[in-house]
Amino acid sequence: MISRLAFLLVLVLSGGYFFRVLWERLGPMRTARPGLSVDRPGRRLWRVFAEVVLQTRVIGERPVAGFLHALVMWGFFAFAWASVEHLSLGLLGLERAQADKSWYGAFAAVWAITVLAGIVGLAFRRFVLHPRSLGDLSFSSGLVAVLIVSLMVTYLAGWRGVEAGTAAWRINWWLHTLSFLAMLFVIPHSKHLHLVLAPLAIFLRAETTSGVRALRDEDDNDFGMLRFGDLSAKDILDINTCVECGRCTDVCPANTIGGSLDPKEIILQMQRGLPAGGDVIAGTASQVSAGQSWIREEDLFQCLSCGACEQACPVGIEHVGAKILDLRRGLVSEGRTHDDKLSDLFTAMERTPHNPWRVGHDVRARLVEGEKFPLFDGSQQWLLWLGCGNSYDPHGQDVARAMKKILEASQLSWAVLERETCCGEPARRAGNEYLYMELSEKVINVFRGKKVKNIVTCCPHCTRMLDVDYRQNAAYRELDIRVLHHSELIEQLMPDLGVRRERETVTYHDPCYLARGRGITRQPRTVLEACGAQVVELRRNREHTFCCGAGGAQLFIADDKAELPGGRVNHKRFDEIIETGARKVAVACPYCPIMLNDAAQHADREDIQVIDIAELVAGRMQ
Repeated sequence: MISRLAFLLVLVLSGGYFFRVLWERLGPMRTARPGLSVDRPGRRLWRVFAEVVLQTRVIGERPVAGFLHALVMWGFFAFAWASVEHLSLGLLGLERAQADKSWYGAFAAVWAITVLAGIVGLAFRRFVLHPRSLGDLSFSSGLVAVLIVSLMVTYLAGWRGVEAGTAAWRINWWLHTLSFLAMLFVIPHSKHLHLVLAPLAIFLRAETTSGVRALRDEDDNDFGMLRFGDLSAKDILDINTCVECGRCTDVCPANTIGGSLDPKEIILQMQRGLPAGGDVIAGTASQVSAGQSWIREEDLFQCLSCGACEQACPVGIEHVGAKILDLRRGLVSEGRTHDDKLSDLFTAMERTPHNPWRVGHDVRARLVEGEKFPLFDGSQQWLLWLGCGNSYDPHGQDVARAMKKILEASQLSWAVLERETCCGEPARRAGNEYLYMELSEKVINVFRGKKVKNIVTCCPHCTRMLDVDYRQNAAYRELDIRVLHHSELIEQLMPDLGVRRERETVTYHDPCYLARGRGITRQPRTVLEACGAQVVELRRNREHTFCCGAGGAQLFIADDKAELPGGRVNHKRFDEIIETGARKVAVACPYCPIMLNDAAQHADREDIQVIDIAELVAGRMQ
């Protein structure tokens, strides 16, 4: 009886403590703005199964460490029933203990040895090898490792080491029990809380790179995220789920070249500031040093919005649109930014000709008139949205000409607008929500007036805006417009284009906003292969692509004179292109050629041709 009462006491104390701390950490979710999406529940549940049970993302990103982690995780799955049986003895009475001769006992014993191997390997990596990305040595990590070792050793001792029911067995049972329940005191105060929260965060994660949320009604005084009170329920879940593995920082292009942006620290600073009663999340470096805010403005504006951090995160954290870009918006909305290049970008887009390239509309008009592009009047099936990149950049105009040739050879009816307004992508990514809304309203009114139903664009940034961001506007949703990237449409049209196959070696650079922002990696390769190209993959490809350096409005706001110890993002990517040995690199975004050609000049490798997939297809047409 005393043994049962003692067990009940420690069970209630440890369980009560665990749930009390969990309630305190997640308590702000109760009053936070919503922001939880549960569409396509079947796909979300499959993702949880693949990433939590099968540990696909954990292993895929870091095979050795990931496999060791998976061994420990799978071991605990295997131990679930063993733990239930063990704890039930505390309620039923230890005198009921019997020698375990079942197959399951042996099965659990094998997994106990496997878990020991996994946790020893992880501890060696954490405390001996000590990778920089893991940060400072953690007492809680060491304590959890010791507790896991204790659990496995005491299980093996209880299974075969000591005779059931003896005094030695009872001591061993209590050691195992206390090791198990001690976890309930450690986990809620440490990164190991991800064991509880990660499945939910992964379930709620966006399928592609997270987008900037829609603002609430103006009456709510919602100007973007700036204060801890602006966090959504998913944000609060995310910052408490972080496992501090540093994978996000390892793959961040801005951090790779020596920038101060550290996606892991962005999350951890929010994790520290929320329970500390912080008010303003982001501010200047001096404000952060003075304890008046938690995240530096300059770090936020280094982000390329490429989504690599979210792709690498094993626990479903959304760093980009949901946090970094929304914090930018909060700073801009309250006039708290101090970057002259940012102000110059907004000024250029606010004034005629309302585009970030600062190029007059006559440049686009000469292209449309000179090449005799058909003008959209509402009777055509498809609108070819040129966007700023294909309207004002010389190479972008070549892509527009190629797309014209492809569409003319198809059975589709299509045309372009006589005059386009920038969709507002650079403004929104840089944080100017008011300017974005002003520009998008003009575009939406044109679409409504022209009765546009289908849009194809050669720019993944425009595709993302027109197919995701714009749909936050009810007036746009009512138009029910279908939006495709040109790689998607060209793939469908290939059988009818009469393209001749010419074998040549080509490498393909996946644009971030296409591969991660839209989940499109197959279609461009299908198009290239249909042209006879032998695609030699870059070291980092598909959803693991490396940014060209232009996203997140960096093409317009980056300091071209700044020299960081790691060089430039586009130079790093071009080095990977050189590694392939290919003399031709195919792209599918108007930003990428600008950045890659700049890198080619810097490397004195202008013999490597940068070409859009539309140009390659048009050049092979009969």
